[in-house]
Amino acid sequence: MLDSRVAGRGFSVFLLRFLSPGRLLLVATVLVAGYLFYSAGGSLLHSYQLQGDEAQLRANIDDLKAQHDQLQQVRDYLRTDEYVEFMARRVFGLVKPGEVLVIVDAPKAQTTSSAPQDFPLGATWWQRLFGSSN
Repeated sequence: MLDSRVAGRGFSVFLLRFLSPGRLLLVATVLVAGYLFYSAGGSLLHSYQLQGDEAQLRANIDDLKAQHDQLQQVRDYLRTDEYVEFMARRVFGLVKPGEVLVIVDAPKAQTTSSAPQDFPLGATWWQRLFGSSN
């Protein structure tokens, strides 16, 4: 029984030496520094991802601005007298006063196969009608 007390006391002395205030402070400092490095690394990674997202969104904005400009040009053309006259003559068959409408009936040409013009996937109707400016 005496030996167990001495052995217990030796362990407690060892424990007190091992858990000295200086070592506890060192362990706490290492843990806090590790957490700060981990937190800073996560923030840095998140910042890098946000920069990539920002660049992608800016590219999307530029594409949308170009598409908006193209749509405004189409709208402006559709409002011109030239387009109204084109539609009146071609689609509705109208003529100006003093003009005579002549319809030419030509024999149909025999073609083997005419390949339609290839447009990029996702081309809009106005790009197919007026041609793409890109």
